[in-house]
Amino acid sequence: MSSMWTVQEVAQFLNVRPMRVYELVHARQIPFTKVGPRQLRFDPAAIRQWLDARTTQAQGAAWQGAVIP
Repeated sequence: MSSMWTVQEVAQFLNVRPMRVYELVHARQIPFTKVGPRQLRFDPAAIRQWLDARTTQAQGAAWQGAVIP
């Protein structure tokens, strides 16, 4: 098993403030593990999968014929 990430490491990976990570945890919108009363850990693979599931891909057809000035 790979090492788990801290709130600070997830924030750095996502390029957000640590408070935003806490907000996502509170809303149960990000996968996390509670390892103590006040300690959160995150599986890097789960975070990458969570991010991939929320990534929007550009639709090729919409860009065909688009004129870029």
